[in-house]
Amino acid sequence: MSGVAYRTINARPVQYAAPPESAPEILFVHDGGGLEGPALKALGSVYPLRISRLAEGAAHLTDETLAVVFCVDLSSPETVRDIRKSFIDAATQAPRIFILPNSDRRSIVQAYSAGAHQLLIAPVSVASAEQVIGPLVNRSAESLWGRLTDVQQSALRISLKLFEDTHASSLRGEGLDRDSVTRACNSVITAVSHQEFPSLLDALRSHHNYTFRHSMFVTGTLVSFCDLLGFCQEDISRATTAGLLHDIGKMVTPNTILDKPGRLDPGEMAIMRGHVTAGGDILSRHGDWPADVVHAVVHHHERLDGGGYCHDLSGAAITDLTRMVSIADVFSALIDKRAYKPAMSGRDAYQIMLKAEGQLDMDLVAAFEPIAFSIK
Repeated sequence: MSGVAYRTINARPVQYAAPPESAPEILFVHDGGGLEGPALKALGSVYPLRISRLAEGAAHLTDETLAVVFCVDLSSPETVRDIRKSFIDAATQAPRIFILPNSDRRSIVQAYSAGAHQLLIAPVSVASAEQVIGPLVNRSAESLWGRLTDVQQSALRISLKLFEDTHASSLRGEGLDRDSVTRACNSVITAVSHQEFPSLLDALRSHHNYTFRHSMFVTGTLVSFCDLLGFCQEDISRATTAGLLHDIGKMVTPNTILDKPGRLDPGEMAIMRGHVTAGGDILSRHGDWPADVVHAVVHHHERLDGGGYCHDLSGAAITDLTRMVSIADVFSALIDKRAYKPAMSGRDAYQIMLKAEGQLDMDLVAAFEPIAFSIK
């Protein structure tokens, strides 16, 4: 990957299928009893919601429902019976979470009698919602992958296993399995080469594991970008590896920081920024990784004007691959929904990136436009 190759290549058009009209969501069922306000605010900042009154029954329950959250008064036996009839007997068995006003034994028994899988105690916060609902949503989201093509399923399941195994090995102080990384990278390259990147994005958006989701966004973006620019297979493979591993250091970052809904304080920000150094440490424990891949993992938050972190690099000290990873990283963060911000369209994200002159490589940003505009 030469220093100027991307500036002279004629990009090929990007043509992707339109995204599906519907998307996985959480069904929020309430009876207007007053507890729903704070719960809706907390859940709505993290998950896509469809809101329904209890009197509507399971009318809005679909195959795309990731979970059903109930915020209703369970003191009436008729209410419990109606919920069981409408939702437990429904064909779609999405996990059911009940929000209770308190944790007294009677409320808990009533919730489980109504078919609860998990409970939340009011007032509901973003942190408590993610802790309880996140794993259930992941299982539901992963079950929906069965509708994808074999190529798409393979890319998602192989990559997810890599992240789960790497998280466990990182906590034990072990390195990466190089063969597992190669399998995951090849599966993503194959899926994206089949013009299936937007479908992968749609399948990933509802997954709760942000590091996995974001890394897959970045990787798919990079594969598409490399393909657009006509890169050779070897360069595409290195870029894919850099994308998949760019945030691998977050495997040892506390979830309380990764999933914090508000602004990080200075101490938390210092820990968060340490993920780039941690990523380099993880790579150093196993395998002779290409130098430009390691550079991208450690330096993808550096900026051309020297305003990034953590080593104050600038200008020519930042490699071409790292510049590409930085662009894919920024873009993927903008198009994804977090507790503190809504998702953006690819076009809106690109307009923000155009304002990063002096930080991002604007020649590469200009070449990136077709990729950005292909994401709805």
